[in-house]
Amino acid sequence: MMIKRISAINIALTLAVMIVVPAGAGAGAKIPAPKGPYPVGARLEHIPYQGREMAIIVWSPARAEAGAKAYPYIGKVQGQALADAPLNDKGAPYPLILFSHGMGGCGTQSIFYTENLASFGYVVVAPDHEDSAMCHLDREPDITPGQIAWAAVKSGGNLSGSVFALFGDRFREKGFDFSYRPDEAKAAIDQALRWNGDQSSFMYNKIAPDRIGVTGHSLGGFTSLMVGGVPFFCDQPEDQNPEGCDFEKLDLDRVPNPCCLDYVRNSDPYQSRDPRVKAILPLGPAAFFPHLDRAAAEIKIPVMIITGDNKSMEVPWDPIWTLYEHAPAPKYVLRLKKTDHMTIADMTLNVSAAGWVLPGFRSHFAEKAQAYQDYSVAFFNKYLKGDNSGEAVLTKPENKFVELWHQEPLSLDK
Repeated sequence: MMIKRISAINIALTLAVMIVVPAGAGAGAKIPAPKGPYPVGARLEHIPYQGREMAIIVWSPARAEAGAKAYPYIGKVQGQALADAPLNDKGAPYPLILFSHGMGGCGTQSIFYTENLASFGYVVVAPDHEDSAMCHLDREPDITPGQIAWAAVKSGGNLSGSVFALFGDRFREKGFDFSYRPDEAKAAIDQALRWNGDQSSFMYNKIAPDRIGVTGHSLGGFTSLMVGGVPFFCDQPEDQNPEGCDFEKLDLDRVPNPCCLDYVRNSDPYQSRDPRVKAILPLGPAAFFPHLDRAAAEIKIPVMIITGDNKSMEVPWDPIWTLYEHAPAPKYVLRLKKTDHMTIADMTLNVSAAGWVLPGFRSHFAEKAQAYQDYSVAFFNKYLKGDNSGEAVLTKPENKFVELWHQEPLSLDK
């Protein structure tokens, strides 16, 4: 998850609590409940994928039945979903939304967000990507709070450095090749549509296959953009022999030009695009695209970007503004005040310090979470359901933590 720096005081506090408080200890962490008209069901599935069993969680509008039990999320954070609750036939078929987690996260990293989408009449599927490590859908984390703390110490409090300390070997091994992520996202969509066509499936005829959206956080936001059709342009002379391709000397502050990768430089620029996807909503996205202004202009579907304003603990603003400024309408970008990169990822609350160290959780978390909930629902309702009832939400920032630009940029200094 691509963040710059955190203050020395916050690092010290975080480390002190991370080291002594294991993830999952203590009482459940409170998160905002879903606000839609449907109860939410959740179920865990596994599908064979490239020699492994890929875990996928499915949230859906549900029928609340007597004796239904809460879905047993792993960790302190517990939501409102009912385990294996049958899908509600009343509003079917429902649009499908794919959620892609951040680097090292998991499909349940943003429970308040995904449950809320399901409560408004969406089937939401979220796989554990190959890089899942700090949490999993079906087992305990591979990376402990102590390891995260040591990575932070080793990097001197630089969170990009911390991520590289945890995942740098993997980055080098993969050569900064993230092409597995859109492939996994497409595989999850494929599986959902197979379930939809299988008479014996729990999801038979419950999905509208012509109404599919993708959303994701951080590296999952990058995944959303790739699947949504942002191309890799490597058509300039300098792109054929790009500089800075020594992966051994790189970290997340100096990610190589994607044209360093043979599969990017010598392949179809649109190789990751999925034409089934009709709208995308990246959250604090990484944007590792060469010639970003040209690439953004090639987006053919509605896009909304939501990010935080914390300059030291959020992805850089300039690439996000470049994406927004050059993307064709309809387009939206929201910047949330006093919000950092991890506010959308309530799995962070599995570490007890997060609630009082990280700016996004420290105060008014429920109101910031509501912004994520309200704007995502209004956006997907408009472009996946043709429902304009949330138009006021999309055109006027009613939440006090929202700065909103809609189609025409407004001054950042207003």
